[in-house]
Amino acid sequence: MKTIFIYLPQNVVAMSATLVKDLCWVAASYAGEFESESINPSQCIRFVSLDGSPVQCFSGNQLSVDSSLKDVVSDDIPVDAIFLSAFWGAPKKVLEENQALLPWLTQLHERNVPIAAVSNGPFFLAQAGLLDNKVATVYPPVAEQFQQRFPNVTLRSERAITDAGNLYCANGIASGCDLAVSIIEMVYGPDVARKVSQDFLVGFNRDYSIANVEFDGQKYHRDRQILTAQQWLERNFSRNVKLEVVAADIGMSPRNFSRRFKLATGDSPSYYLQRLRMEASRELLRVTDLTVAEIGYRVGYGDLSYFSRVFKKHEGCLPLDYRKYA
Repeated sequence: MKTIFIYLPQNVVAMSATLVKDLCWVAASYAGEFESESINPSQCIRFVSLDGSPVQCFSGNQLSVDSSLKDVVSDDIPVDAIFLSAFWGAPKKVLEENQALLPWLTQLHERNVPIAAVSNGPFFLAQAGLLDNKVATVYPPVAEQFQQRFPNVTLRSERAITDAGNLYCANGIASGCDLAVSIIEMVYGPDVARKVSQDFLVGFNRDYSIANVEFDGQKYHRDRQILTAQQWLERNFSRNVKLEVVAADIGMSPRNFSRRFKLATGDSPSYYLQRLRMEASRELLRVTDLTVAEIGYRVGYGDLSYFSRVFKKHEGCLPLDYRKYA
């Protein structure tokens, strides 16, 4: 049984917690149906507060919780993902009140547990020191305050979602729902995530580049020339890219460029470029009515049959089949 915790500070913004819980609750239910297992989502999707008491929402009502922070830490319950809800009020005061949360976040990150922070929830991750020298986003009205408090964080508040290697931030409630579906995919698989998205996120339109989300985690290396190449590829993947020209532009031979790119990112340059194009094509298949040929052209493939072959190799199905279920 998978376990997802949703942490609620006092003065929580209720919808940042309840929307995520509802999505995860449904995902656990669907997962049980798909696997023909008896799963009680209420046991595995749990609200957590500092002391286990109901949490006051900023709007005046209360949310009951399932566990205290002390209980989930001392019981050493296996965790598959955790969400950090948004709060109302001065971050300094909220961070002081929730100091006990920070060591647990560090422990979870060391165990490679995905941690997702919604709206101003990234303040918790930054206060724990987990976002130092890493990319993050945050609710735009508090971006300046966040940057002043955490100057070592690479803040990209214009992005809806960021990925800093199992540390995920969403800059608002809508993007938080998209992030929840991404976490659901990690925990329960793509079929469950797709069904949750289809059934409960009708009308949601992503306004961020999926490439910015999926590839941030491959940038925590120290090779600045390769980082420059990655950023160029992310801006220009739709063009007729010649990797030998990219190599020459950053002062490398093609062979040295390929070797260093693979060492830094784990992918060859050509495979990295393919992944960028596949991410973009999946997004266009989901949110537009463009033909497959038009999408292939937009992401850099002039040959429809070749585009379809590459797409099937990456996704396991043809573009039109993907669109039917996306």
